[in-house]
Amino acid sequence: MPGITAVETPPATDVLDEMLDTVCFTDDYVREDFLLADELVVAATGYEQYPVDVFETDDCTIVLEGHLYGTDDVEAAVTEAASYVREDQTEQLSSWLAERDAEFLLVVADRETGSLWILNDAFGRLPTYRATIGDTTLVTRELKAVRKLARTLEDGLEPNRLALGQQLLFGYPLGTRSLYEDVEHLPPGSLLEVETGEITSLHEFRFDSHANADRSVRANALRLRDRFVEACENRASVGEETVISLSGGLDSRAVIAGYNRVDCQLYAATSARADGGNTAEVDVARQVADALDVPWSSYIADRTEHHQSFLLETTQGMNNLGMSIGLDFAEQVAERHENAVFVTGDGGDKAIPDLTPAREVDTTDDLVEALLDGQQLFSPEEVADIVNVTAEDLVDSVRERVASYPETTLEAKHVHFLVRERGVNWLNHGEDRTRHYLWSTTPFYALPFFEEAMACPPEQKQGNELYREFLSGLSPAVVGIDYVDFGAPIDSLEFRIKQYGYNWLTNHPELKSRVTSLLKRNGNGADERPVHALSEAVRTSTDLDRYFSEEAINRIAWSGGAHTSQHRYVLYTAIAALTNDELEAA
Repeated sequence: MPGITAVETPPATDVLDEMLDTVCFTDDYVREDFLLADELVVAATGYEQYPVDVFETDDCTIVLEGHLYGTDDVEAAVTEAASYVREDQTEQLSSWLAERDAEFLLVVADRETGSLWILNDAFGRLPTYRATIGDTTLVTRELKAVRKLARTLEDGLEPNRLALGQQLLFGYPLGTRSLYEDVEHLPPGSLLEVETGEITSLHEFRFDSHANADRSVRANALRLRDRFVEACENRASVGEETVISLSGGLDSRAVIAGYNRVDCQLYAATSARADGGNTAEVDVARQVADALDVPWSSYIADRTEHHQSFLLETTQGMNNLGMSIGLDFAEQVAERHENAVFVTGDGGDKAIPDLTPAREVDTTDDLVEALLDGQQLFSPEEVADIVNVTAEDLVDSVRERVASYPETTLEAKHVHFLVRERGVNWLNHGEDRTRHYLWSTTPFYALPFFEEAMACPPEQKQGNELYREFLSGLSPAVVGIDYVDFGAPIDSLEFRIKQYGYNWLTNHPELKSRVTSLLKRNGNGADERPVHALSEAVRTSTDLDRYFSEEAINRIAWSGGAHTSQHRYVLYTAIAALTNDELEAA
């Protein structure tokens, strides 16, 4: 991704230059060096509009990537944070972070001592990697930079087999794992001291108490509305234009309604699939934009070979290639709105709905089973057939992960998994790919709003009761438009009946899987491209059997409706990332 690369004990200059040049992905990218020294390098790569700023004090070089929203004096704020970092004032730094509505990565480099620290926001909204290769320690937004350095100095990177198994299990690894051995994500809300590798947790969510339970649904919804509009206003201030990525769902609808209440140059854009597979969604998006009198455009986007290749090169397997349609969409929007902020509804599925398990969980084993039933792509047994990891180890890794959460109740740990793993480790990566073209954000992850929303009790969130009140408070005009996933407005009896049926199916996962498969079979047809790609990989790859079972891949490729396009894209992405070490864009 565009952004910062910080290097402690850098390699030879030619190796460093080659590594940074390889992450200048297009002709619009440039490299900027903020600090070059024998023991310390801080640089960034990206296009002109991408937000990276440098601040110099008498002792430090401070580099900020991203935005501190609603902050009048950014330099004073980051200088204050840097002083807390250097003086080891953890409590003050934690309070500073808790006060921020922000999406950022902050580098603090002490020019005299050579000490280097990295600080990120409470949600880890800008995915960042750290690795030590030989004598060089690298902290970077660019996973490709790590792989490039490893190829140059050593024999490349080996896969982390448990992370690979988790990626096939859920679509993303858990915790701080990446697909590659000894390459870790920087956890959200943390401070890394690069020299020692010590990580201090500065902000950790807990979801086992609900301070807003004493207020009515209506009162909570109005309070959330005000926080949400404030988040929209803060984000609108950092760009010349705002473009809402508008779908047929509730989350982007809430976003456009929120932004419509603030003073900004506002547009709506909807991605229309080239195969016509989402025509109902496009029409609903058009209706929402019309109801709010917001200029709206549709963009026909596809998973082109070029965009799949580009996504593979830039994310190195951390985004599955089925998501490449988002690159085509973002690229087209950026051509028309090059100085815009691109806003999504990401996080809406975490903040306002009820995330507690749909059935009773009395033990940790019950919790793990509920997570697997609700979130898995391939079953643990299928994953064990595909790669060299046992089903027992996979299930144990989920159990160990939920045991590490701070909540005291199993229901709250279920919420934590969906926010920390699915939200941070998958959805943040998904949204981050858009930043190759435009700064992308969402008001749902504004910390004041999110914490207010998570303090509302699950009982108020059930049946979308809180969401209906929240959306009504933002704009009654959009409530009566169909929620495309259910083909009915959320304030209708039809929606309530359909939602009841969906929730009943959730408690019967095997039947839900059959119904979902039947609906997909009777829909617009599956994407056959991953079928052909998997078959071609088996036929042509010389390294495939180092990591994968060819027999299992063939079975999944040709299993028809037993596996979806998403299954196949996730598998093919892992294969392509691990068996093609160069991953240059087409």
